[in-house]
Amino acid sequence: QVTAIAPTADAPKWAMQPSGDTPQPADTLEDKYNLPFGLRVPTASAPIDWGAHLEQLETTLYKRRSTRRFSAGPISLGLLRQLLDFTYQPRHYRDQGFDPSPDYGDRSLVHTFVVVCDVEGLDDGCYYYAPRSEELRQVRFKNFRRELHYLCLGQELGRDAAAVVFHTADLARAVAAYGDRVYRYLHLDAGHLGQRLNLAAVRLGLGVSGIGGFYDDQVNEVLGIPPDEAVIYITTLGQPG
Repeated sequence: QVTAIAPTADAPKWAMQPSGDTPQPADTLEDKYNLPFGLRVPTASAPIDWGAHLEQLETTLYKRRSTRRFSAGPISLGLLRQLLDFTYQPRHYRDQGFDPSPDYGDRSLVHTFVVVCDVEGLDDGCYYYAPRSEELRQVRFKNFRRELHYLCLGQELGRDAAAVVFHTADLARAVAAYGDRVYRYLHLDAGHLGQRLNLAAVRLGLGVSGIGGFYDDQVNEVLGIPPDEAVIYITTLGQPG
């Protein structure tokens, strides 16, 4: 049975680092939020090996599928670090033949939060991913399995995932910079990042699935994501069932 979840009262005070009125160029990484009192976990990692001439990329593309269920088992912090590295640090893969500057609309407009439920070596909670510093910054301190089940419209993928990645965007800032049609481009950018997560997860033997159906207005309140951020895409990660 799926029951509604009320927002908790420990909403963090968000300190936004100054970035000026104009978004930074698409190839510039930005750490939008500074959380000085929370846990900070470095995410630097050795790159995923895609084989000579990217032969493992082709194999992974053929194998890439959306997972239909998770076993509710853990994943390691090392694997999570590799997932984040491939998705958000493309310059680390220049030597393997990848484009070091993928054609995003504006990378500074899409932000990433990771909800951890069962990652070995990492406390449960909601984290902001800081791409420039390459670290996770903890926002909330609890296990969110029950809440994720509800927020993802009762889907078991949300409940059983070891970690759930939320891509968000400050819509007011984005529209002010690029106009109303930026909403389309934000989804393209979030989808691009989601597919990098998919490829990395399959290469590492993990289960992965995107989720487009969720309770938009309640995600921020429950997880502690700042109110200016609109969730535009969710990716669930875990051990395939």
